Amino acid sequence: MEKNEFNLKNVGWRNEKLVLALLKQHGPLSQSRICQLTRLGSSTVSTIVSRLREKDLITETPGQSGKRGAKPILIDINPTGQYILGVEINPTVIRIGLFNFHCDMTEQISVPLGSDHSVENVIRLLEINLHGLLSKENIPPEKVMGIGLTLSGSITPAGVVKLSSPLGWKQVPLRQRLKEKLQWPIHLYSTRVRLLAEIRAKPSLASKNIFYFNIADGVGSTILIDGHLIHGATNRCGELGHTIVQPDGPPCGCGHNGCLEALIAGPAVAKKIRADIANGTQTTLAESINDKTPPDEIIEALSRAADLNDAYAKDVRDWIAEHLCRAASLAINLFDPDVLILAGYVSQPFLPCFMDHIRRQFADRVYDPTSRQIKIIGARCGREALTRGVAAAVFQDAISTA
Repeated sequence: MEKNEFNLKNVGWRNEKLVLALLKQHGPLSQSRICQLTRLGSSTVSTIVSRLREKDLITETPGQSGKRGAKPILIDINPTGQYILGVEINPTVIRIGLFNFHCDMTEQISVPLGSDHSVENVIRLLEINLHGLLSKENIPPEKVMGIGLTLSGSITPAGVVKLSSPLGWKQVPLRQRLKEKLQWPIHLYSTRVRLLAEIRAKPSLASKNIFYFNIADGVGSTILIDGHLIHGATNRCGELGHTIVQPDGPPCGCGHNGCLEALIAGPAVAKKIRADIANGTQTTLAESINDKTPPDEIIEALSRAADLNDAYAKDVRDWIAEHLCRAASLAINLFDPDVLILAGYVSQPFLPCFMDHIRRQFADRVYDPTSRQIKIIGARCGREALTRGVAAAVFQDAISTA
């Protein structure tokens, strides 16, 4: 992840961030406890606390003590000291979350993107809705620490979207374009930040080896090994969706044919279902979807139809499961995780079925399956995963002293 420019540039900025990181990790602390944890002198810590107080980044409240005398003053992060805007851009909607300095979401909005995926339209909608959200919540612009954006695709450290197949973008200098319109620091991240949202929701995951498999508008994965996100030499680690599984298959937005994403991502499944219905396939889905039904709603309809024993819906569900199982088995052999997380609107309605399918195929497709103890779980954060994850990334980078 890129390092944010946080507004702690005066003398002692590193120590200020160190104290904020401790407060984030441990919760309220007394000054004496901060001295113990940082090994800084009491006068130094007093100076740091004074600067953080001036910036409105901390709160101070009386603590409890069984001893006589003055009660200790407990210092904590001030949730209203700063705010973060977390943004997800996908082919159907722009999701915006407003987060306080505890990284808790306080408000969220969804802006339909429609058929116009142009960079100009996305920037226009962001400019209007970011300002509108802050105005509605009465948050002054100077209280915004930064904006974190995430989208499916390859993003350079300079904030250039090299390729986003779901959006159809190539070589878009997105950070620079946004800086021309918005006054706050702009930070771009790949969609692997979604795993940070899961870890925040369930902190015990931080110590696991995780393969996070997401099937939504695209197909991708995030890998956590020994507590570290794996990025790769060009920040493209986890592009499982662009593994070619059917060389003569449908074209993918990346320029190849037969990628996993071109087969089982939401838009691809929706396209297949529409084509099959147009070619005369008998299914109850014909009554519940049309050309304007978005992919996520088509997947929900597919799930309902499968539950009602619609033969075609069950066949499509099992076809997705087979491709998912092959990809998951490959990932397990490559990365040796102890947790497999299934995420995305294509996976969520079918979780019990997909989990069972993967487990049943372990013996035939996974190397030395009897020695593995792999827990398969569904993602907890749902459609908020990316906005929550990108906000966590901004905050994490902001208080990092590395």
